[in-house]
Amino acid sequence: MPGGKWNLTASLRPRPGLDGVRAKVLHSATEHVESVGLSLGVDEALIEKLTTDAGVTTAQFAQIWPTRDAFLTDLLCELANQAQIDRADSETLLSTWQYLSMRVDDFHSIEGRRRVLIDVTRSAAEYNFDAVTASSKWRTYAALSVTILSWPEGDARTRVLDALRASELSFVETMESFYRNVLPTIGYRLKPVFKNDYQPFVVAAASVIEGLGIVRTTVPALVEAHFDLPVENGVEAWSVASLAFMGVVDAFIEPDPAFVPEEGIERLSGGIDVTPQSQSD
Repeated sequence: MPGGKWNLTASLRPRPGLDGVRAKVLHSATEHVESVGLSLGVDEALIEKLTTDAGVTTAQFAQIWPTRDAFLTDLLCELANQAQIDRADSETLLSTWQYLSMRVDDFHSIEGRRRVLIDVTRSAAEYNFDAVTASSKWRTYAALSVTILSWPEGDARTRVLDALRASELSFVETMESFYRNVLPTIGYRLKPVFKNDYQPFVVAAASVIEGLGIVRTTVPALVEAHFDLPVENGVEAWSVASLAFMGVVDAFIEPDPAFVPEEGIERLSGGIDVTPQSQSD
């Protein structure tokens, strides 16, 4: 991490009224990162560019961040906070709920419910793999998660780790609530050994998608391969991501022997609730 001072004479606390300036500079900086990628260095030329793009002065910058290290730490925390937006796409969650509404006839048999589970898993895994791992915010988050551990111990490292942890927990809670809605609706439940704790399942499923996203950088041909698997009426193309994701699903999830199809159909008409458990308790 760079250790130089931006302005040694400006080591003052940010003055009231500078919140807008701070937001503009951080917005300019996050756009810069999305455009050119994450860099763990900040020099005077970059700060000049960011302040010019934000329409503020370097003097205002120095009132908020007396050192380049202070600015870099704030920027990395901001990047960590923004990453959860692309990782838990609410539009995708709602689309899944709408898709289930078109498959209610399959709810009445074990075979039909299994087919729904497979179809939802396969399509969701492929979409998330393409959409999430192509996101510049996710790529920045992944790079930051790996490189932060090489930073020296100190307040800056702790702050960024705390921001990454908060982002991760927010994502986990959102997805936990989603799975708590969807799985009982289609006649499935978490296996009893997990004691109704969906978070290990969420983390394992996300790790498959995001881990393959990282590996795709070096061996894209392997990660993007598809395989034709036999189905009742022929064959069906499966990606590596969807196969791996299905493996996680089968490890954690099982049919609910007490499932009543009519209750699942009724749940669909009530809409989806993605309020995290910690907020709904």
